[in-house]
Amino acid sequence: MSANADGDTRICRCRSAGLIDAGIKLTVGDTHIATILVGQIRLKENDLSEEEYRRIAKSLNIDEEAYLEGINKIPVVSRQKFENILSSLKIIANQLSRLGYLNLLQKDTIKSFETKESDWKKDKQQFKMMAERDALTGLYNRSKFEEVMKKIEEESTGRVCIISGDANNLKLMNDVFGHEAGDSLLKYVSRKLTEVSKPSWYVARCGGDEYRVLMPDTSLEAALDYCKRVERNCKVVKALNLPISVALGAAEWDRENESLQECFNRADKEMYENKKHIKEKENLLDYIIDKLCERQYLSREIVEAAVQTAYDFSIHLGFDSEGARKVRSAMKYQDIGYIQLPESFMLLGQEIGEEELKEFKDHVNKGYKMALQFENTYKVAEIILYSHERWNGGGYPKGLKGVQIPMESRLIRIVKKYMLLTMGKNAPPVSHSEAVKYMKKYSGEKYDPDMLNWFIDYMEKRKAV
Repeated sequence: MSANADGDTRICRCRSAGLIDAGIKLTVGDTHIATILVGQIRLKENDLSEEEYRRIAKSLNIDEEAYLEGINKIPVVSRQKFENILSSLKIIANQLSRLGYLNLLQKDTIKSFETKESDWKKDKQQFKMMAERDALTGLYNRSKFEEVMKKIEEESTGRVCIISGDANNLKLMNDVFGHEAGDSLLKYVSRKLTEVSKPSWYVARCGGDEYRVLMPDTSLEAALDYCKRVERNCKVVKALNLPISVALGAAEWDRENESLQECFNRADKEMYENKKHIKEKENLLDYIIDKLCERQYLSREIVEAAVQTAYDFSIHLGFDSEGARKVRSAMKYQDIGYIQLPESFMLLGQEIGEEELKEFKDHVNKGYKMALQFENTYKVAEIILYSHERWNGGGYPKGLKGVQIPMESRLIRIVKKYMLLTMGKNAPPVSHSEAVKYMKKYSGEKYDPDMLNWFIDYMEKRKAV
């Protein structure tokens, strides 16, 4: 029938019963959440006639007299009085709406504070962890370790052991394979140190390749057993191109006669002794050769036969013992640069594209740099570098020609090709005569013609024996 000025109260006649209804909206913010219904009443100014009420009764299919009796029981009020009632209810509705809105704001504020508090607690925990933990490995850092060490020295009454550790080959791993590989090595060592550690022990990385383990309530026997377990578990990891190993030294604290730091110094000295022994026993170059054989980049049988043949042939040519040993070493480690190629690089039957060929040829440069890193190969690094040069200058990496190519490089090139042909790696093996025929075809092109003739004569005399 009509609406008030602000539009949130509406008065209208019920279409079915013919009485007057009103509705007052309840909102929270901009959201309509409920409506207060007021009615049903008769308005003095807009009341219907008896005839109109009878017509409504007929439309509702109810008894007219009973309907009129019910209608007459409903009081008739003036529109002004009804609107006054609605105004009072509207004030209440507006108050409820404001209270609802304030409650909503308060709820949002509380939720915001709770979220901020939760974030603050997480940040606090994160900052605490960052202050105590090594970012790369997740182990305790030096600062936390020294803090715990001081506390244990002041408060501990039981047996205490301490371990000094050092990851082997980190510098070599970084220099040859990159810092990502070096990081992987540190993570593997850290994992092995924690796998057999007790929850009450403190395992820390104290920078670089240095590790420490503090063991409250632990005997020296238990500490030494821990060292053996860690060393054994590291050996089984074959995921990287160099072996995973760590040198460890253990000492039990003699609290009556030394500080805990002095105990650590004893463990550190023991660790360096163990590191020296590991270095003497460990042959990293042979480890690389083994990895290349596992990947089928090399054939162990061909490598061994080529090494022996190259050594014997160099002696036959009049090399002294040191020169022959250099040839043998260069022959064995000629292709160590392959280890820096992706593991899937040389799949059988897979054609190599132009970019891959470029990467493949670069293996001699990589092998040269690797050979310089080792005491027993740095003297043959140049022989390895030029072992793929051709007599006519068409080889790589420098395009050297003729006698510019070191004699040893020319020798091992011929021996290697002969062994690949006669023993077969990526193709069926051929006979001695077929190999000779093939290689003579490239005499003066790929191979030093004099060196090739000397080698053929040598092999034929050896076969005749």
